[in-house]
Amino acid sequence: MSPFKLRLSCAAVTGALLAACGGGGDGATTAGDGPAQNNGNGQGAAVTSANGIVAGEVVVNLRDPASLQALLAEYGLSAIDQFGRRPIYRLSAAAGTDTEALAARLAADARVLYAEPNLLAETPEGRRRQLWAIGGDASTYATQWNTGALRLPEAHAINTGSNVTVAVLDSGVEASHPALAGRLAAGFDFVDFDAAPNEEGRAGDAGYGHGTHVASLVAQVAPAARIMPIRVLDAQGVGNIWVLAEGLLHAVDPDGVPGTDDGAKVINMSLGTTRPTRLLEDIIERVSCGDDYDDDDDDGDDDVVRCAAQGGAVVVSAAGNAGDTTRQYPAAEQHSGALAVAASAENGTLASFSTRGDWVQVAAPGELIYGAVPGGAYGVWNGTSMAAPMAAGAAALLRSRYPGWKPSDVTSKLMGNGRQLCGSPLKQIDAASALDGNSGPSLVCP
Repeated sequence: MSPFKLRLSCAAVTGALLAACGGGGDGATTAGDGPAQNNGNGQGAAVTSANGIVAGEVVVNLRDPASLQALLAEYGLSAIDQFGRRPIYRLSAAAGTDTEALAARLAADARVLYAEPNLLAETPEGRRRQLWAIGGDASTYATQWNTGALRLPEAHAINTGSNVTVAVLDSGVEASHPALAGRLAAGFDFVDFDAAPNEEGRAGDAGYGHGTHVASLVAQVAPAARIMPIRVLDAQGVGNIWVLAEGLLHAVDPDGVPGTDDGAKVINMSLGTTRPTRLLEDIIERVSCGDDYDDDDDDGDDDVVRCAAQGGAVVVSAAGNAGDTTRQYPAAEQHSGALAVAASAENGTLASFSTRGDWVQVAAPGELIYGAVPGGAYGVWNGTSMAAPMAAGAAALLRSRYPGWKPSDVTSKLMGNGRQLCGSPLKQIDAASALDGNSGPSLVCP
């Protein structure tokens, strides 16, 4: 059990950011990395922030965990949680503390590897209040335009994603939906801190239905894969980076025993923040067992053991819906085992709303996409959040066909074997070509 009680922190924020709730219960255990028992504290008092952070909270990675108590005393901080056995801590300051200034001071401390505010992250669609609309049915969903764009019939004749689990870090799922029933692996809810990662909220909430829609697109592209729902976003589609990091680690080590190969081989995150974050950069490198990963924090080598047993996960992230080159993180981290995914349109071009830039690596269909929504229904949505799970599904097909491949092998194949978009340097994923190496027909440009 973690030596620190974990309090839920909620933030009400202005502008595009709406609300945020962190994880609940105790944090990751010191003996392993599975979720611990809820300590029963429930939700803490609300705090206010106008700049995309959880007010009064910082994330700190220490060079030596023995320096923690002195650091807490010197800066007047209290420890909320520890990230497993790693010397990474979620700390809180007194009310009214300038969180940005505090993080800057900590980052300059010689005892600290990195420090930053506990940033808020959200869905690209929620940031712009782009909601789904009811429409279509099971047949529309199964036969929509993305099937031809990704060449799914040809791909499924080769592989359907068996023996692979895809973790979907999002707003939860409606587990009884026909598009998902029988396809789910056990997940976890890091917002309410329980084992039921269900959708919460109601129609009109910015995040409601997002996770169900996203998960159903993974299921469409990789129909034999198992989907592990991990709830890290509230009903408004907002969470914080500490909870995202918890969700990432749970995805690859759900039982908290690093040497067991029980984790996801692909992780989808249709969410992000426009600020770079050292925590997510660090944890994504760990969970993907990246080529540049260096376990330099003397944390008991849990990550080394896990990487040896499992080989790391492909991490897929939505590039964002800004329609410009604004970087969204973690998509813009550019790890070798990760993919930043833009959205394409049915006419073979980059969707007008999609974020683009030299840091974006590949595209997938994201305009007028039908997927599952709560109530056993189907809905249509636009966004890179829809494109990312299609890339994740294609990655699952590759991981099933080539189980010995590293995450970087998978991302290289998906980027290299796509079809060139019209008027864009990006390629659109071609699932069949990635599987068999044979080029499909070129896209017909308008």
